[in-house]
Order: sequence, then structure tokens, then C-alpha cells
Amino acid sequence: MQISKIFAGTSALGPKVRDISLSDRERLFFLMAQMLRSGQTSESGLRAVAKAFKSEGKDDISAGLLAIAQKTAQGKSLSKAAEVEYIMFTDVHRAAIMAGEASNNMYEAFSVLRKLEDKKMMSQRAGMAEMLTPMLMLALSMASLFNTGLNTMPNLLQMRKAQGKEPNPASQFVMDFTHGVADNWHILAALAVIFAIVSYSCIRTTQGRFWMDYYLLKIPLLGKFTAYKVYTNMLLYFPHLIRSGVKPKQMIPIMEALATNVILRRRIDMFNQVITTGGQMSEAMDKAGFPPIAVTPVKVSENYSGNQDGVNDVMVEGMDHAYSILDRLLTDANRRFVSVFSATLWILGGATMLLEMLSIVFAQN
Repeated sequence: MQISKIFAGTSALGPKVRDISLSDRERLFFLMAQMLRSGQTSESGLRAVAKAFKSEGKDDISAGLLAIAQKTAQGKSLSKAAEVEYIMFTDVHRAAIMAGEASNNMYEAFSVLRKLEDKKMMSQRAGMAEMLTPMLMLALSMASLFNTGLNTMPNLLQMRKAQGKEPNPASQFVMDFTHGVADNWHILAALAVIFAIVSYSCIRTTQGRFWMDYYLLKIPLLGKFTAYKVYTNMLLYFPHLIRSGVKPKQMIPIMEALATNVILRRRIDMFNQVITTGGQMSEAMDKAGFPPIAVTPVKVSENYSGNQDGVNDVMVEGMDHAYSILDRLLTDANRRFVSVFSATLWILGGATMLLEMLSIVFAQN
């Protein structure tokens, strides 16, 4: 960690921040929201927050914020200036800032980002707390199995052979498996490294990323979860934009930034085509792949004339409701995944321990 911070702070190439914790990012968003709420400009707010992190010894974050402040001083928008620190401000974060700029409500944008980071921290802590114990159990069970297979089992089977008895299948399997891995660990490690390099190279190419995202959406449950997560992020900002008078055409750059999946980003072109040709918002959302639960309330609200200020309150309320439902579905899906994965780790750890015990018992009898 210290080495990466020194490198990030001294390197003239790339972002200043190479790693940032969820808690630091949540606090960054909170401080920026407070600065903007008190009437500070983006540049002065960034410099003040950078000074706060500098006093805490977090020089990399401070340097990154000062670099962004320098870009804004040159006339760039905050969402554009934040591109230089793409680890501290990811595509989703910059899209939220872009939405705040479009709606002229930067305080709301950073407040939403802070809430999302806080929610992410709570979810991560709950997931790790539930999976940490079974993961450790599986790791220790595998270590014990290898110790038995490499050190204990050969002696037991040698004694059994001296007594004129045939090796038990379970005992023989444990010894063969552990010795096979021990004898060929370098080959397995080389294959893992090659796979990692090929996968990384593939992801870094446009065509490789396209096929990865394409097949990701085809995976049962996971593909639907990925798509719903992107559309839920969009629905989080749509009501604020509509309430501020932003036109659907102006939402397209924000949607493209929020669409982290290449396939879903290309679907935004369908949204653009419908809006450009004079189509309705609901039709555009349907063409872009939004789930029916989000399209239906928008379609119903299009018959509403709106208030005197021209804001379609029914559409805003419908989008807020659709976001609440989709967010709840995603939360439940994540909770079920953690539960199933945790149960699978418990089963694998228990099965490994049982296999080890049975192999020792059968080898002695």
C-alpha cells in the first residue's frame, strides 16, 4: 500500500490516485457536497477538500484533487476534468457529476454518490462477514488435506501394503491428487498466468471487450443482474434531470457514461434514434432495453399534461417508484447470491474435511 502511494504521488504519468478505499471516497463525496452546498465553486471546493486530505497524510488523494482543480481552473467542466483521475472518479461517478451539471444541482449529485458509496460499504461488509468464515474453513481444509496426502498417507498406505492389503480408493485418490498437484504446480501456475494475460489482453481490445460483455449478458441470472444494475443507475438520475427541465436528448451522454457494458451502451443508440425522430420517452426506453417495470409508468405518465412549471410529476414519481422496485430486486438478488455462495463454501469445506478423515480411517483399517 505504501509503495503504491509513493509511486502514485511521484509518477508524472497516469492518475495520482492508484487506489482509494470506499470510506475515503464516501468522505470525499460528502465533503464536496458540503462545499457546494455552502456556495463554493467546484475549483475552490476541490482545493479545500484536497487540503483536508493533505492534513490527514493522504497525499495521493490531495494531489489528485488538485490536478482536477487545475483542469477546472482552465475552463473544463468538473465531469470532464475528473477524467484524469479515473480511479478516484469512475465512469459512473463522472456520469453522476455530469447529471448534476446538466440539472444545475451539483449538491444533489454528490449527495447521491455519497449515499451509494455508503450503501456499497454496508453491502460489502455484510457479504464479507458472511463468506469469510467458510472461505477460511475451505482454505484450512485444503491445507490439511494436502498435508495428509503428502506426508501421512504414503506411510499409512505403505504399512497397509506390507500387511498384504490393497489401497482403499479414497486413500489412493487423496494421495494421487495431492502428489499430482505438488509435482505439476509449476505447470498449473503457468497456465493460470497465461490465462490471466490472455484475458487481460482480450479485455483491453475493443472487439475482445465487446464479446466479453456480450457473453456476460447471456449468462443466466448474472446477465440480467448486470443489465438491471445499469438501468437502475440510470433511473436514479432521470427524475432529478426531468425535474430540472433537462430534455431526453441531453440525457444521452449521461446514459452512455452510466452504461459500463459495451452492449448496453450500444443500445443507447436506439434510445437516441427514437428521441431524434420525435418518439416518446417510453418508446425510447423500451428500445434501449429498459425492463417493463420501468417503461410502464413512463408510458402511463405521457398522457399527463404536467404542472404549471412544465414538469411531468407523474413521470418523475413513476421513475422513482420503478427505481425503488429494481433496487430492491437487486439487493435481494445480491443477498441470495451471498447466501448460496456461502452455503457452497461450507459444503465444500465440510466435504474436504470428511474426505480427509475417511481416507485416514480407511487407510488404517
